[in-house]
Amino acid sequence: MQCKKIAFVNSKGGCGKTTSIFHVSGVLANKGEKTLVIDFDKQKNTTDTLLTFNENKPTLSILDFMRGKTNIESIVRKAYFKNRENAAPKYYGVDVLPADIRLDDVSLLKKIDIKDKLNDFVNKNGYKWLLVDMPPSNKPINEICFSQIVDFVIVPFTCDLFSFKGYTNIMDTADEARQYNPSLNIIGIYLSRYNNNCLGDQYIKDNLQKFVGDIFIDIQIPDKTDIRDSILFGRPISYYKIFSPSRTAYENLTAFMEERITQLRKGI
Repeated sequence: MQCKKIAFVNSKGGCGKTTSIFHVSGVLANKGEKTLVIDFDKQKNTTDTLLTFNENKPTLSILDFMRGKTNIESIVRKAYFKNRENAAPKYYGVDVLPADIRLDDVSLLKKIDIKDKLNDFVNKNGYKWLLVDMPPSNKPINEICFSQIVDFVIVPFTCDLFSFKGYTNIMDTADEARQYNPSLNIIGIYLSRYNNNCLGDQYIKDNLQKFVGDIFIDIQIPDKTDIRDSILFGRPISYYKIFSPSRTAYENLTAFMEERITQLRKGI
């Protein structure tokens, strides 16, 4: 089965990219679907969160691979999750290519060619999903990711006017990406950190849905403490709560992503 390669993108920070990747990777792990996560954000939040229980901390990064300093096998690290509080951490099939603080150094991002080597690694290891955490603003990384790594883009969106005003920038980024990858598709836009009891959030939701039309994903990630708590303890929501609206929301989002990718690949 062809690997589903998706970038989580928003030009504004704090929109839920890292949180979404952490919990979506947990949903996929719980389903037994092998997943590779690439952290392109120099803040390394995705790297640190997914490797909470990995004692083998990274000394090399995705940047070292991109620059040809080492092979990908020496960089990848396994994520370990606890399925209950008193359990020993176990490997459930999520691997991480760690970030690097130097990723915002444009001079280090020239003449990058990793497409074939990365594809070979993905195919050899049987990954069904590849999730990429993108930085808020880094044009060279955007070009590399969209031209050499992913086929799909999904956009987490927070309920504030700053995110709403930044929508045009997101679409411009996607349009630019198609210069490098004409087949790049947008899965859609969804709301993270949504409070159903907040009139402001409802207002943003209604207007965003009207504004973006068919690419609006009508699945809202609730603004719940269990989402933040589970990150603190290094356990995706699928391994933190058996019954939770937060868990259901991420499961629904993951299922939508899979269904929409299938449709897009069939040209629907």
